[in-house]
Amino acid sequence: MKKLLGIVVLGLLLSGNAYAGKYEMEQAAKTIPGVADAAFQGSSSFWVVMSNPNAGHDFDYYGSMLCNGGQQNFGVAKGYTITFWNAYTKKPIKKFRCY
Repeated sequence: MKKLLGIVVLGLLLSGNAYAGKYEMEQAAKTIPGVADAAFQGSSSFWVVMSNPNAGHDFDYYGSMLCNGGQQNFGVAKGYTITFWNAYTKKPIKKFRCY
């Protein structure tokens, strides 16, 4: 019984850190030039709203940077899709699989 309680407590502590890492990653993404907003939508989707979607951004580069940087700098595990959104049309521009 003590072992089960220890596992539950450890799981809760680690899940809190995952959310903290996601929050930190969201805040960091918002500092990237051209990014108006960024937020996780559940556990399998990270949305990035572009303030100037027609500025010639390299979305594959941004996706790779967010995916790998999120894991290395904030401990956010891979296993989600990054969707870049047009702030004006409210439509997706590009999807990047972070796996």
